[in-house]
Amino acid sequence: SSARLANLSVRANAGRDDAALVVGFSVTGPAAKPIFVRAVGPTLGLFGVSGVLTDPLLSVKDGSGAAVSENDNWGGAAAITSAATRLGAFPLDAASRDSAVLPTLGSGAYTATVTPAGASAPGVALVELYDADVTSPTRLTNVSARAPVGTGSDVLVVGFAVGGTGNRNVLIRAIGPTLAAFGVPGTLADPRFEVLRDGVLVSANDNWNAALAPVFASVGAFALTPGSADAALALALAPGTYTVQVSGAGSSTGAALVEVYELP
Repeated sequence: SSARLANLSVRANAGRDDAALVVGFSVTGPAAKPIFVRAVGPTLGLFGVSGVLTDPLLSVKDGSGAAVSENDNWGGAAAITSAATRLGAFPLDAASRDSAVLPTLGSGAYTATVTPAGASAPGVALVELYDADVTSPTRLTNVSARAPVGTGSDVLVVGFAVGGTGNRNVLIRAIGPTLAAFGVPGTLADPRFEVLRDGVLVSANDNWNAALAPVFASVGAFALTPGSADAALALALAPGTYTVQVSGAGSSTGAALVEVYELP
């Protein structure tokens, strides 16, 4: 199978410090490859989204915390416009305050963090992450996002695409209680998620099964507390575009981490 993770998007509120919108991802393979990353705020208003982040600041860092690439206003850069067109990303106005970067990244773990630039207020932002060279043997092997989970239209929605041919085995996790062990405040007590393709339910999970523990270890995912109310599921997905909707049992709210891993 040549199927692989091709892109990820997450829309959530982006604030400062602990309230920043943080997207993590890993690149695995023999050679560096371009990864296209955008933080869209103002342009979301054109799609009817209210309370948008008017001036997103995007920062990409490597596993050591060193800055790899940073952007405030993308400014209509030709390389960014070309990449967006080639990858099917919706266009941005050259004068918008949205942010975008196209770094070449080698194997390793990275984070893309979105915060309000300058004195701008917090607001809703969309982070998009694209594999910009699907012909390369190097690939995106996992993506994650930590963000607040609300109710109704404020549930956490993460989108991702499986490209190529054949099925791709993936691990999806929505973590709340176990985050508290890492010092994250206000975690979601009982996360659950649904996986949908074109609006049709593919699978869902509330509390994870202990039989998945060896699967977590096989991809280097941190262990979950036995008996915790975190959610996790392993499944085979055909090429296509999927959404993971994370909510809290009993309409509860709090911070959660969503992870999507390629499985061997």
